[in-house]
Amino acid sequence: MKKIITPAVREESETLCDVTGKPAVAGLLMYFWYGSSHDGHRLKVDLCDEVAEEVLTVLRTKYPHFKVEEDENIMACPLCRRP
Repeated sequence: MKKIITPAVREESETLCDVTGKPAVAGLLMYFWYGSSHDGHRLKVDLCDEVAEEVLTVLRTKYPHFKVEEDENIMACPLCRRP
């Protein structure tokens, strides 16, 4: 016989933009490797559409060869690419 001691609660969460507090639709993740002035650190920010477009504009202005590309495994691990 199974006796429930603590009933489970379904947790729901929402990811919000780190700048505006609006719902996030994009993220920026930077890993700093050996030799960097930030060696061993990372930067992770969640962005709403408005802020993500601003960041893309800055990157494209300074580095026009940076291109956004389609990724069918968008939710896969960015390091090992496993789903």
